[in-house]
Amino acid sequence: MESKNKKYSAPALEKGIDILELLSKDSFALNTATIADRLGRSSAEIYRMLLVLEQRGFISKDEEDEGYRVTRKLLQLGSEQEPIKDIMEYSIPVMRALAGKTTMSCHIAVDSNDKIVVINRIEAAATLSYSVRIGFTKPIIETASGRVLFAFQPPETRERWIKMLQNHHPESQIKDFVADCKKVAKQGHVLSPSPFVVGVTDLSVPIMDGDHAIATINVPYLQRKPEEITVEETLKLLKEAAENISSAITYGIVKPL
Repeated sequence: MESKNKKYSAPALEKGIDILELLSKDSFALNTATIADRLGRSSAEIYRMLLVLEQRGFISKDEEDEGYRVTRKLLQLGSEQEPIKDIMEYSIPVMRALAGKTTMSCHIAVDSNDKIVVINRIEAAATLSYSVRIGFTKPIIETASGRVLFAFQPPETRERWIKMLQNHHPESQIKDFVADCKKVAKQGHVLSPSPFVVGVTDLSVPIMDGDHAIATINVPYLQRKPEEITVEETLKLLKEAAENISSAITYGIVKPL
């Protein structure tokens, strides 16, 4: 948790941030003793911090598991900032239309430091579908969204991201990532098997603000029998949705899909 270039110290604030980061990375509720042990703190000082974070709505008590989980308050605060607020506002009707036509769920992701975070999703009405929850995070370098976001950034931004990624990933992995992103920039999208879920194809397209991507819109295409819509047809509709939202961000008008 310590930074080599640390210049200033605010112990109470740091403890609170450490707790939030720890809870956000774990899929299960963690109790006070576990949190204290993982952070190398005493249960007494962690307990006080947990009470404050709970009172302010950043974490909540899971009575069934007798532990704490992060809430969506941080995501809510982030979504109040431009251009995230515009994306959230303009994307909903377009995403609903997309889910209706493709019978697949869709979601929007943005970058957050070295990770992507899902800020919005629409479930499909189909009996069988696959979706990604709001708040889901994954390293940029491991995701379709991350490759699309990186591919459609100006050179100076890409250089800054590479320096950031070097703090978290080996050089060989970054080199492969950059090579993949060059291919994505040429084709304008990602269409590839999910590295995490068998039978799912990741479809990802940029939402543009001028000459750079500010988000991605994605469909986790699920192979179903019988096939209701092809992956190529789904990608075409996804690109139309991305163009629609991009235009809306620029001109403030959402066109019917």
